[in-house]
Amino acid sequence: MKPLTGIDPTSPQKSSQSKTTRDQQKLNFTKRLIEAIPTPGKKTIYYDAQVRGLGLLVQTTGHRAFFWFRKVQSRAVWKTIGSWPDLSVENARATAQDYNNKLAKWKANNYEGPGPFDKPISKNLGEVLDDYIERHLRQTSKCPDNTIKQVRQQFNCYLSSWKNRQLSSIRQEHVEELHAHVGKSNGHYSANRLVSLLRALFYWAAKTRVWKGENPAKGITRFREESRQRFTQPEEFPRLFRALRECENDDLRDFVYLALFTGARRSNIFAMRWDELLQTATGQRQWIIPKPKNGEPHVVPLVPEAVAVLKERRKRVTSEWVFPSDSASGHVTDVKNGWHKLLKEAKITNLRVHDSRRTLGSWQASAGVSLTIIGGTLGHKSTAATQVYARLQQDNPVRQAMRLAVGGMMKAGRSRKQLHA
Repeated sequence: MKPLTGIDPTSPQKSSQSKTTRDQQKLNFTKRLIEAIPTPGKKTIYYDAQVRGLGLLVQTTGHRAFFWFRKVQSRAVWKTIGSWPDLSVENARATAQDYNNKLAKWKANNYEGPGPFDKPISKNLGEVLDDYIERHLRQTSKCPDNTIKQVRQQFNCYLSSWKNRQLSSIRQEHVEELHAHVGKSNGHYSANRLVSLLRALFYWAAKTRVWKGENPAKGITRFREESRQRFTQPEEFPRLFRALRECENDDLRDFVYLALFTGARRSNIFAMRWDELLQTATGQRQWIIPKPKNGEPHVVPLVPEAVAVLKERRKRVTSEWVFPSDSASGHVTDVKNGWHKLLKEAKITNLRVHDSRRTLGSWQASAGVSLTIIGGTLGHKSTAATQVYARLQQDNPVRQAMRLAVGGMMKAGRSRKQLHA
């Protein structure tokens, strides 16, 4: 057997060789044949006669390694298979044949889609998060600043140690372990929201073609979450209203009043514009929320207590926003710190900002108001029966129900005439 020396499959010299010369290079690889190859003075390449593209590279040190080499759309592709004798001839042939099959399948599909030998784009979880925020959340969220802030806080709190991890290194068992740990340390709600974030990031990575494979956050068994039923209790209103009257933060005070008197979501109240506040033909005041959470414009009847808050605020605010701010959005987006301070002053515990929205509905329910009217008050997505009712004018019953509930709150707080004292 005469060794073939100095052949580089990626060089012009190799590419211009005749078919006869290439055929002369091919040998029927066997264990005995490879063992008999002498150590060359310079690297030597041999090709297998059975499987196309399978080669053997012999170094001047005597080291032998299998490789696969083919031209793919006029581009030279070299894939290292493994060292001999760690890898047998049979295993090397199986790997090379697998490469040939992938190439044949891609060719049969007219080379559509990413090539089977294209180097995947390496992305870590932190890079995907940044891309997801800039190209998705910032473009589609109704309140992007607030949403992005929450997502980053969630990521930094639970996933900071995963920031530089490659997506391919994260498996389902890792997500399950993290979910269990966060559920035990921070509660079921936080753990479930974390899995939702991870799932969204991997779906985004797949959509933007920087990763492909099974989503490791898919199929995770979530913790059961108890529906929160907390709302401001009758005995808490006197302390809450007293703390509000003494509050020096106008934005916080007016926001809490409007949250209680309208039942609107925090994001909608902060994004309220003066031109959304209208007067009906009968002289009633109403607020049209153009883009609520459910996507359908929602009309909120404004009870006298809410109108009083807005009139006082209009004397101080000249911006187009009811709650202006120098933030990127142009309006206030959060009152978390002030809220906690307010609760401390009022000696109230375990009450969230969103509970103010639930408070109005709860007081309506306690007054015997139907679920249909409560749904109309809070702008819930209508069922088929509610849609029929909504097409009849429901402003009056909703307004009456809201006035009844707000009147109950004010009576409980014993401060109806002291709202802006």
